[in-house]
Amino acid sequence: MAAPVAFDKRTLRQRCTAYVRQAIIAGDLAPGEHVVETKLADELNVSRGTVREALRPLEAEGLLVDDGRGHMLVREMTASEIGDVFDVRAALEVLAATKLASRDDREELADRLRTALAPLQDESLDFAAQLESDLGFHELLCRLTGNATLLTSWRQLIGQIEMMIIAAGPAKAFGRMRYAEHVVIADAIASGDESRVREVVMTHMDEFASRYLGDKLPVA
Repeated sequence: MAAPVAFDKRTLRQRCTAYVRQAIIAGDLAPGEHVVETKLADELNVSRGTVREALRPLEAEGLLVDDGRGHMLVREMTASEIGDVFDVRAALEVLAATKLASRDDREELADRLRTALAPLQDESLDFAAQLESDLGFHELLCRLTGNATLLTSWRQLIGQIEMMIIAAGPAKAFGRMRYAEHVVIADAIASGDESRVREVVMTHMDEFASRYLGDKLPVA
């Protein structure tokens, strides 16, 4: 019986992608650093072709950028780029949250959001696990609207959002990836008060931006 070569190759490539993503999140690959394909191939005992394929999803996400000479670099975002991302992200999440607050099943939806936040109550979570739970909550916020265009638009920002958090480092990020910082959004949605929802989400984004850039940004 022939071996499932295609399946094995896909799985290996996905594992390589996960390895590089984890290295970026952990800070082993810093913003602006050159991702050396030969080094990765040796570390993972795979071909350079497999590594090259594994890097493509990370480039599509915005975690890596091509320097124009065939080299991949860990993305390094400017203050202006970060501000632009916050503008768009805030608009999408305010839209998502106010849509949920207007629904008859808003209390059930708020409970689902609180459940997604539960891991953040564990203070022993490492940085990568906190980041996953934090972004999982915000993605769920958009997904629960049932608006595929809204969700796709949010997902297109994911790499840039990750790079902002990673570049800031755990010291700054931990303060913004807590249960209490997010559950107020779910509570506001449950209240059905759309003005309150808008205020809570915008405050969350403004404080988030301030922590990463050091100044208040006009995210409205």
